[in-house]
Amino acid sequence: MRENVDFGIDLGTTNSAVAVMDGDRAGVLRDPANAEFTPSVVHVSRSGNVLVGSSVVAKAVTDPANTAAEFKLRMGRRDDTVLFEASGTTMSPEELSAQVLMSLRGNVSVALGEQLQAAVITVPAAFTMDQHAATMRAAELAGIRSATLLQEPTAAAWAYLSEQRTLPDKAFWLVYDFGGGTFDAAVVKIEQGEFSVVTHAGDNALGGKRIDWALVDEVLKPALHAADPSRPVVSRDNPRTVGALARLKSLAESIKIQLAARTEVLVEDDIEVDGVDVPFSCTVTRDQLDAVARELVAASVRHCRKALADARLGPSDVSRVLLVGGTSKMVLVRELLGELGIPLDHSQDPITVVARGAAYYAATVRRPRTDDHTPAGTVRLRLDVPAAGQDDDPLAGGRAELETVTDWTGWTVELRSTDASTGLAWSSGKVALESGGVFRTRLQTLSDGLHEFTVVLRDPTGTEVPTDSPTTTHRRLAAKGDGAARAVHTVGVGLANNEVQVLVAQGDELPSTGRAPDLRTSGPISHADGGVLRIPILEGNHERADRNRVVGVLDLRREDFTRDVPAGSEVEVELTIDASFGAQDGTAYFPLLDQEFPIHVDLGRSALPPVEELEEHRAALGRRYDDLRAQAAGLGPEAAAGLDRFDEHGYLAEADRLLRQAAVDPDAVATCHDFLLEVESALDEAEAGLDLPRLADEARSAKATASEIVSTFGTREQQAELSKAQSELDTALVDGDRVVIERRIDEVWAIAGGAIPHDARVRAQFAGLEESLAGDPRPEVGRLLTEGRLATVRGDVATLERVVAALRRYAPAGGPDVGPAATAQRPGVVGVERGRGR
Repeated sequence: MRENVDFGIDLGTTNSAVAVMDGDRAGVLRDPANAEFTPSVVHVSRSGNVLVGSSVVAKAVTDPANTAAEFKLRMGRRDDTVLFEASGTTMSPEELSAQVLMSLRGNVSVALGEQLQAAVITVPAAFTMDQHAATMRAAELAGIRSATLLQEPTAAAWAYLSEQRTLPDKAFWLVYDFGGGTFDAAVVKIEQGEFSVVTHAGDNALGGKRIDWALVDEVLKPALHAADPSRPVVSRDNPRTVGALARLKSLAESIKIQLAARTEVLVEDDIEVDGVDVPFSCTVTRDQLDAVARELVAASVRHCRKALADARLGPSDVSRVLLVGGTSKMVLVRELLGELGIPLDHSQDPITVVARGAAYYAATVRRPRTDDHTPAGTVRLRLDVPAAGQDDDPLAGGRAELETVTDWTGWTVELRSTDASTGLAWSSGKVALESGGVFRTRLQTLSDGLHEFTVVLRDPTGTEVPTDSPTTTHRRLAAKGDGAARAVHTVGVGLANNEVQVLVAQGDELPSTGRAPDLRTSGPISHADGGVLRIPILEGNHERADRNRVVGVLDLRREDFTRDVPAGSEVEVELTIDASFGAQDGTAYFPLLDQEFPIHVDLGRSALPPVEELEEHRAALGRRYDDLRAQAAGLGPEAAAGLDRFDEHGYLAEADRLLRQAAVDPDAVATCHDFLLEVESALDEAEAGLDLPRLADEARSAKATASEIVSTFGTREQQAELSKAQSELDTALVDGDRVVIERRIDEVWAIAGGAIPHDARVRAQFAGLEESLAGDPRPEVGRLLTEGRLATVRGDVATLERVVAALRRYAPAGGPDVGPAATAQRPGVVGVERGRGR
């Protein structure tokens, strides 16, 4: 029986793998076909027999009506099922994923003779809470009793760091994870042997399969039609060409892989189109692949830049890029990533690195202990020995239990080991148990790696007594992750005018409880006039509330209240996100009523909209784009820069291509739906970019003022830091990303502020408060302002500092009233807003 979890599973969109710790190394277990990974493909025969993996990959071409693939990203969607026509069987994406997990469990059983019941399972960093919950359900359905979720970039970092011979004292790494269905970028900080993920950026709809389909649509389908123009054009809406399309998709995957090492690939095959074999011969060049993939790869690099900006880092601060995922093998990926100016590290196999990293992490997690039957007379030792750590002498302990013993005085325990690298024997000596059976001692670990300890329990006569734990282990780590799960997306309350009040911010350590203690109702709810108070809980990282996903809503009507609720009534909202990225039900408390209401969080996404709705959304995006172009026409080239970049990214053309796929392919509907939301956000950025001329002026002013301040007051280090920040601000202005520009301007001001002497800073703070509170009628404000003016004249910095702290309580707070626009426009619906400073 293993003490630690030890097994790591990469549950992938295209391929999945399971790895296990063997001593100090993680190795991938091969499937029955001797491959290191198992294709995430499920086939159900006419008799209902379920088959998974490499043996049924071809069925996706020859029998697509009874074969499912690329279902990972559909997990968590409500009422989303796949029908296997021959048997009439239906399965949800969670059930399909469970079949893949059961296949991996089978690999473990064959290779090791073990029943895998606990594992670390990786998920994309951009997975939403419902997708995390669905992954946990899939593990449960597969018979994995204990599952721990680990984000894929974090798993990759575990693998890279665990197999490094030497580690930097301090460094930042960028994980570039381009998988089959998703893209993740993560910044990893390494310091004194410990590492943590600082920021994430990514896209659940950006994966290698997008490149495959682009190659099919732009290159292979036209070539097939040219080979025999008399045959129907291959499409998903023609049942007689579905098999041909699946064959082209399979060829596209193979071509993409081959072009990582070659400049061209000759494809020769007979492809059945509408019942007739069409001789197909086509040469595909790397240039053709690059042409269809360039914008998708460029989008991944933009996510990398965003992750760096969120971490307040420039490319010069990062020492290497870790390449993860099969798509990272593309030459184009390495070319465009090279433009960042960060060395690329491809020392690890990008396809298996996530599974191996999950296994390295799993080796630091104890398996849940089951209360198996203990033979009579055998002592149960509830050992408390850390699975892993970096200490030379970790603290260990435990408690002895036996029905016939009530006082353990005189009993001893001894732990022994032999260091594998030095051959030196070590013993804790006889450690006395307390009367309650508890003991504590220090272990000795002289070298990195796994240390096994023999545990010997003796009764008061010195006789050895059998226990259920005759051995235990501890792994000394050269590098250790912080082990904390972190929120992938911000979770907050949608306010009445379309902003978000954050409860748990992206990057917060989990579990985390978020509170919004100073919300106010934006309108009244009365028994006479009725009305509904709506408090939506949102998940997402968009500033606009209506761009995020609603995961919970509290609707309160007049009959729910014991009395009328006037506008401006206090509301306190609280919500907890657990360590498995799941939201527990929240609460809304009304002090006026002394009533608390539960907010139910539903972690099942709505069923996908019909294609007609997606088409309407695409048409609305086109109209919005035209309106923004018209607005930008009179504002000059800087204002139109955001729209120009929007055009360069080819958003609308890609949306049209995905719509064509979605019209006949249910799997493409999810990708199209998510991409249209991405286009909406890109237009948000372009619209904000209409303000770029003002931002450019603000940036120039910030640079000039900061240069004057730092040259007058700053140190050489501050001057060098400012020079670097100004250079990064110039780059941000060229890129035109409003969020990054604002962040870089803040950095410039922060450096300048740090150079200003303390007394000058306090005087400036008082001057700002004096201006904002001018004319305030409150007597206490007037008294403080007078006291502050006198202190300024006297040069009494201590008094002025106290006055500034007091005045901040009276300064105007909050902003415009905000929350989901869809509810704010509905008559009779009241939202919540931020409280006002009083």
